[in-house]
Amino acid sequence: MQSSVSPIVFFAALTGILALVAIAVGVRTRPAKMSGLGLAAALLPALLMLVLFYSLAFHMHRSLGSWPNSIGERGFPAALIAHGSVALHYFGGLLLTSIFAWPVAFVVCALSPKWRIYVYYLGMYALACLVCFGAMLLAPAQFLNWWWD
Repeated sequence: MQSSVSPIVFFAALTGILALVAIAVGVRTRPAKMSGLGLAAALLPALLMLVLFYSLAFHMHRSLGSWPNSIGERGFPAALIAHGSVALHYFGGLLLTSIFAWPVAFVVCALSPKWRIYVYYLGMYALACLVCFGAMLLAPAQFLNWWWD
């Protein structure tokens, strides 16, 4: 039987469900003595993505004087192209890590009593990524059209 759902979409949805479980389990099993460094390591990747994304939007609007009229980078200054490339590659890396590496780390930590304390930090990472993605959707529609294409 063939499925009409793409394997990538299926795996991303499964990861999203696992992220919600990790958030719930992580908050419930929060360690008595939380590590500030661990929490910072969990939150910083998503926050950096948000900073890169909105700084790119600001840079684009400031450099071009308006939002781009077409898809692509034709007519963009070199600095804007470089900024866009950094943001896009960071977003891609964060997305791939979140979809493929994070679930493995979560399952390993959840099943190992010695590493179970890290489930909280993985849950906070998932929450930060979901909040970051939601905040990215608040950008102006013209910029989002350019970004997703």
